[in-house]
Amino acid sequence: MIQKIALRIHVGTLAGARHGVPLLVERLQAHLAGATFMLCLGPDQSGRAFGQAMRLRRHCGWKTPLRGTLIPAGEIAPKAADSLRQIEAAGFEAGISAWNRVAWEKQAASADNDWIANDLKRAMDAFERLYGHPPQVFGAPDWQASRHQLRLLQRLGFACASDCRGSHPFLPVWQGELLPCPQLPTTLPTLEELMHGGRQEGEAVQRLLELTENLQTSQVFSLRAEHEGLGHLGALEQLWQGWQDQGHLLTSLGDQAADLELKTLPYAEIRSGDIPNRNGSLYLQGRDHLA
Repeated sequence: MIQKIALRIHVGTLAGARHGVPLLVERLQAHLAGATFMLCLGPDQSGRAFGQAMRLRRHCGWKTPLRGTLIPAGEIAPKAADSLRQIEAAGFEAGISAWNRVAWEKQAASADNDWIANDLKRAMDAFERLYGHPPQVFGAPDWQASRHQLRLLQRLGFACASDCRGSHPFLPVWQGELLPCPQLPTTLPTLEELMHGGRQEGEAVQRLLELTENLQTSQVFSLRAEHEGLGHLGALEQLWQGWQDQGHLLTSLGDQAADLELKTLPYAEIRSGDIPNRNGSLYLQGRDHLA
């Protein structure tokens, strides 16, 4: 059955914004594919998440592991404005992730409402300066959600969010509290996860194509401009072409959200947990909730 596969592209470093975004925009246009770019627009402090930054070094260059430590962080939005504006100019959807990616990943789960609200406001203000309108889509970096952020999204005018891993669109429930902004969770494993332990690009692509051969529901696939975009673009294009050969449509999150019937959308809990081949805890779609 033909389904929509939304491409959720996280842009969390200056290198990803300057170099990964233009490459992905060009190749997505060649495939007539849609996508949503989730942007971190504040300081690139990759050096403060040194282990993660070192894994990106061969794709992003030697400066990325030093940003925010030996090299001044600098805000991504003004330093990569021309590249970032290409997203909407080319017809793709842009949304926000966090103002400060590294700080969000370390603090959001335990931060208070004021900290979350301030981060979102700074990200939204930077987005509006870039594009002239407020963002409609939010995606938490590395699937690190916050109950305060989930509460604020609807109030701030977001149409949908993609903050966790899961199996189907839903309305979130956090510790019994019903929250009204629909979630479109990442449903498919990432290339990075499938290549864990030495699996080759081609094997990872083949596994994803096997998972999507007989789809019954829409899907969300996540990638990073810094990792897959700069390091595994050939594998991505092979994957996109494979999905199109299967008859699926490559779309944005906003396009997929427009198909939802909110009155019949199920409620589901959000919980923390682990997934194969990814270090650390992240947020997952839990069991359906009887609202």
